[in-house]
Amino acid sequence: MDQLVEISRLLQNILRFGTVASVNHVARQCTVRTGLLVTKPMGWLVARAGDAVTQWAPSVGESVMVLCPGGDPARGRVLPALCSDETPLLPGSDTANVTRYPDGALIGYDPESHQLNAALPEGGKANISASGGLQITGDTNITGKLRVSGDVNVDATLTATTDVMGGGKSLKGHDHMVVAVGSPTSPPR
Repeated sequence: MDQLVEISRLLQNILRFGTVASVNHVARQCTVRTGLLVTKPMGWLVARAGDAVTQWAPSVGESVMVLCPGGDPARGRVLPALCSDETPLLPGSDTANVTRYPDGALIGYDPESHQLNAALPEGGKANISASGGLQITGDTNITGKLRVSGDVNVDATLTATTDVMGGGKSLKGHDHMVVAVGSPTSPPR
């Protein structure tokens, strides 16, 4: 009879649902509250951990599943993440891949609308570092100021709807001193 009780206990421990109780980022381990108990620190599963690595630690309060090989919690690993009433699925397309960060940033791609979106919170910044270059193909709209450091080469007609400024001089509104016909013009003032 004791053997059946032990087998039953092991089977019940193979998969356990719970919520993350604590996270140790240095040790890459967390504890999970499952029922009335809190597990020992254990590692969590990630999407990739070989040549390519995708890391994302679970957060306290996140709903997870504890996988215990052979029903032994001492060998357990945490499988994030399960939606719950506290953390429901994000609204939007059923086919979209969306990530919402703790600061409110949203990054996602929706294959139905063929649209990639990134919305950062107030004061958020985006950086792209590509020493081999960056190419954008398609019409580009920029709202706000555009600052460029370095040389700019334009291989097409550049159209400005208001004015172009260079060295504090207006292309549209500058004038030249009166010069004799056939003489070179003076610099703009």
